[in-house]
Amino acid sequence: MLSTGQLLADRYRLVHRIAVGGMGEVWQASDTRLDRIVAVKVLKAELSQDAEFLHRFRTEARTTASLNHPGIAAVHDYGETVAGEHAIAYLVMEHVEGEPLAGMLMREKRLAPDRTLDILEQAGHALQAAHERGLVHRDIKPGNILVTPTGTVKITDFGIAKAADAAPVTRSGMVMGTAHYIAPEQALGHDAEPASDVYSLAVCGYECLAGHRPFLSENAVTVAMMHIRDLPPPLPPDVPPHARAVIEATLVKDPRQRYNSGGEFAAAIAAVRSGHALPTPRGLVQTYAPVAGPVAPVGPVSQPAMQPVSPPGMAHPSGVLPMPVPPRRRVPVAVWVLLAVLVAGIVVALLVFLPDWGGSGNDDGTGGQVGTSDMVPGTRQLPPPEETTYEA
Repeated sequence: MLSTGQLLADRYRLVHRIAVGGMGEVWQASDTRLDRIVAVKVLKAELSQDAEFLHRFRTEARTTASLNHPGIAAVHDYGETVAGEHAIAYLVMEHVEGEPLAGMLMREKRLAPDRTLDILEQAGHALQAAHERGLVHRDIKPGNILVTPTGTVKITDFGIAKAADAAPVTRSGMVMGTAHYIAPEQALGHDAEPASDVYSLAVCGYECLAGHRPFLSENAVTVAMMHIRDLPPPLPPDVPPHARAVIEATLVKDPRQRYNSGGEFAAAIAAVRSGHALPTPRGLVQTYAPVAGPVAPVGPVSQPAMQPVSPPGMAHPSGVLPMPVPPRRRVPVAVWVLLAVLVAGIVVALLVFLPDWGGSGNDDGTGGQVGTSDMVPGTRQLPPPEETTYEA
């Protein structure tokens, strides 16, 4: 068991524990060689001896170390050592003096629209650095978005990120991501993509503007199903049209109709903040430019996917017009029966393959994981201390 004052790998002296999770612990530590404060993420001893989890942890180190962006917490070192009687693996990261967005929301409930859009724009630019390298975060949530006292945003915990073309290191049947922020395609078990990160970031934006998450339930599987099938409730009427438009345009079920990268999402936010029209997602333009008929949404979506909305007084970009809404058609009863069977099958599959989701689904550390890599069968996620900067 790690303790304050312990010297890890003859170099990192542990100062105090920052956070505890199902995967391990995060400590503030002093680098005795370079005389600097760092954050050390230590994998649990039992996981350090699990070949699959150890491979995943090494992948995290290489993945994050390859990213060089001021909006991403840097990785300084990786190693494996012996602590007491156990072999453990550890990751040394940049120590960020800041507060998680989750803590800000817990204290302030809602954030001002301009502040919200600034945080989302910065986070989008940071994600773009990963997306350009074919990397997907897969677990964007307020707990992984840090805001420094000067307002700078840093994204942490690329622990379940992976190269899109790399061999999967996750266990068969596992869905990554926290249920309240999971993209519909991830909830359906499809591979995460940059547009999945964008959806999760838009959910964070919704929470900042509304003061609550779009889909609420104490059951993580229920929340995941709501992301698949339901439209989010309208934002409060006092949310400005430009902020409302960018969130509504991004919380669509079909990833092909979203902004397809962090950079495109950030550019859309910058446009509306400058008073320009909301840009139409490039994927939507490519899908509908040669209009040959409506495109079927991906997955069992029982509600029509939302289209990008322009605020009052803002025209659509030149050459791009909104798709006309097709007339409502009466759906045969047999189709509804088939859809109900399909949804029930998905729920059963989630319950069979995803037994651990860590509790009530709160981003403050109380759980809500749907098959997340941090949760291990037979273990329980512990609540973090009152002030957390990183998530284990």
